[in-house]
Amino acid sequence: MRTLALLTKDDIRDLEVASNKVLCARQAMRPGAVPAYAPLQARDKFFREAIFASADAEYLQNSFWRELARRFGLSDGDSGKLYVDFNTKELLMNE
Repeated sequence: MRTLALLTKDDIRDLEVASNKVLCARQAMRPGAVPAYAPLQARDKFFREAIFASADAEYLQNSFWRELARRFGLSDGDSGKLYVDFNTKELLMNE
């Protein structure tokens, strides 16, 4: 792993927010998220909204990684190789 940079507090916060949004959206999409006795129309609407929330959260998270890749002169394809060490606040790259 190669260290690319030390990230700012804002970078770390943005990644944490995006990651938490993804986790919450995925939890909302689990089968037991809505009680079985809820009306079918309400369940459908809930899951439709959960799918959109998940898509938005994943877009936000992917945009964060792409922006970091661009900022450090990497291609968008390299964004999948990036990793953040939250203890040291270092941006690392698997090679």
